[in-house]
Amino acid sequence: MTPRKNEPTRIPARGLVLLVLLTLAWGTNWPILKIASTGLPLFPFRAICALGVGILMLSIAAANRERLRIPRDNWIGIGVTGFCNMTVWFICSALAVRFTTSGHTAIAAYTMPLYVFLIGTLFLGERPTPGKWLGLALGLAAIALLVTRDFESTYGSWLGIAVMSVGAVFWALSSIVVKRVRWRISATAVVGWQALIGGLPIIVIGILQFPDLHEFPGDAVLATIYAIVVGIAFAHWLYFKILQLVPVWVASLSTLAVPAVGLVSGALFLNEPLGWVEILALFLLVGGISTVLPRPGRSSSGGSGEGS
Repeated sequence: MTPRKNEPTRIPARGLVLLVLLTLAWGTNWPILKIASTGLPLFPFRAICALGVGILMLSIAAANRERLRIPRDNWIGIGVTGFCNMTVWFICSALAVRFTTSGHTAIAAYTMPLYVFLIGTLFLGERPTPGKWLGLALGLAAIALLVTRDFESTYGSWLGIAVMSVGAVFWALSSIVVKRVRWRISATAVVGWQALIGGLPIIVIGILQFPDLHEFPGDAVLATIYAIVVGIAFAHWLYFKILQLVPVWVASLSTLAVPAVGLVSGALFLNEPLGWVEILALFLLVGGISTVLPRPGRSSSGGSGEGS
């Protein structure tokens, strides 16, 4: 989980292939998330996700003979990032896709780097450049555009954008904490424990609601399996593998492409709108994020991957 002192200066072909796979895994997961979230009750669905991701990631870590026991000085980091990246994110993302389209949700979610910049400026003493303030303005303009669209559209509600924006803020907090913890277990084990510990409240509520479930729609079950295996577990593995092969600024480029894949896949799979509003919002978001992502030659840590 700690950054490498000497980042590679060349981008290997394998790194580019993994970057494309990561973008597809995260991007296509948004319409899949909507199918699963609308087909199953919220807490049972997310309880299955938390348990599935936790067990799968820890099993992978065990198979690789990685350390599973959480060191004493990592407990707080696991608890905080688990709450932000699993408890809050899981609930917000699953709720948001119920209120609005998966494409709009993806755009709102990927304002996260802008909130990392804002939190760093307000609370961590970082000195922003005028370009970064412009980036924040562009990102907020993208959100405002989608909110306006959802006020007028029958496809969803502005509430979905608001809920996902809250999730993006907590994802940003998780990313900041991840960079400041000296992790002494592998990234795979960290994600597994985040899911089990951060998802514990969801798991408890979900188990209590399981007896009331009478139907398990086939498409929702398949979507849940895809979300666990591909959208979360495989994507996290890809993300941290990429960080071993390419500079952090290259890995961060996936952040720019995922909302676009989410929009297109939502239009293809769910017949969601893909008009000038969505395209303009996407360009505003990409312009905003590009001003705050790490640059070549700058030191940065791996951060926390998305947990759809």
